Amino acid sequence: MKIIVMGTGGVGGYFGARLKNAGHDVAFIARGEHLKAIKANGLKILSELGDMIIHPAKASENPSDFGIADIVLFCVKSYDTESASNLIKAVVGPETAVIPFLNGIGHIEIMQKILGINNIVGGVAAISALIEEPGVIRHNSAMQMLKFGEFNNEITPRIKAFKNACEESGINNLVPENIETDLWQKIIMICTLAGANCLTRLPLGVCRSNPSTRTLMKNLAEEAVSVAKAENVILPDNQVEMTMKQLDSLPGAMKASTLPALEKGEKLEASALNGAIDKLGTKHSINTYMHKAVYAALAPHEDGS
Repeated sequence: MKIIVMGTGGVGGYFGARLKNAGHDVAFIARGEHLKAIKANGLKILSELGDMIIHPAKASENPSDFGIADIVLFCVKSYDTESASNLIKAVVGPETAVIPFLNGIGHIEIMQKILGINNIVGGVAAISALIEEPGVIRHNSAMQMLKFGEFNNEITPRIKAFKNACEESGINNLVPENIETDLWQKIIMICTLAGANCLTRLPLGVCRSNPSTRTLMKNLAEEAVSVAKAENVILPDNQVEMTMKQLDSLPGAMKASTLPALEKGEKLEASALNGAIDKLGTKHSINTYMHKAVYAALAPHEDGS
C-alpha cells in the first residue's frame, strides 16, 4: 500500500513509521531541521512498545515527489489545513483516501472543498507523542489507536485495505459504526483536556484530582455535548460521564498538544477547539461560558510569540 504522511510530527511520524516498518511504501512530508535529520539519520521512534528507526526514509517537503497515493495520513495542525490540502492535491487521485487525524472542528469542510468530498475519510487518532528533537519521535505511553471510516459509514475496499495495513503494522485500529460520533467524542474529550491543561498550565493528573478543576472539566464536557447534540450528532445519553471516565483512564502526565505549544510560544489551535465550540454555541443560542473563558485566555497567544 502506497502511503504519504502529510506532517511527520508525533502522530504522523509514529504511525507512518509503524506502517513502513511492516513493509508498506511510506513517504514522509516534513520541513526544516526535522526533514534534514530524517534524510541524514532516518526517522527514529522511541517507544515503550519498542524503538524503531526508518533508515533510509523517503522524505521531502514536496508531496508531488512521490506520485499518487492510496492513502494520505493528514497530520498537520488545524491552522495549516488549507495550505497543506493544496500542497497534496498532486498526489490525490480518484480513489485516494485522505484521512485527517487533526484536533478540532472545521477542517473536514475545508479539505472536502479543496480535494473533493469523496476523497476525505473521517479519522481519529489516540496517542501521546511528540517530536523530541529533529528526526526523533517520542511515544509517551502504550496508547496508540487509529479510528477511521467513510462518512456514509460504508465499509469500502480502501477502508478494508487500510485496516489490514494497520493490523499488519501492530496499530490498534477500529472502523466505527458511525465515524461522526467518534469524531465528536474526540472533540469533546480534547476540548475538555486542553481547556483544563491550558488554564492551569498543569498536566491531566493534577487537573482531574483537584475538585474545583474537575468541576471545570465536567462543565467543559457538558457544554461541548450540548453543542454536539444541537448539531444533530448521535451521542450516548451518558456522554459526559463517558468523557470523564476516559480522562480518568489516561496517564496523569498527559497534556493536550495545545499546552506544550503554549509553553513554547508556538501557534495554537484554540480557534478550532474551544473557540469553535463557543462559536457553535452562539449559533444555537447555547451558553458556553467555560469554552468562552478558555478561548479568551488563549486568544492573545494564538499566533505564538
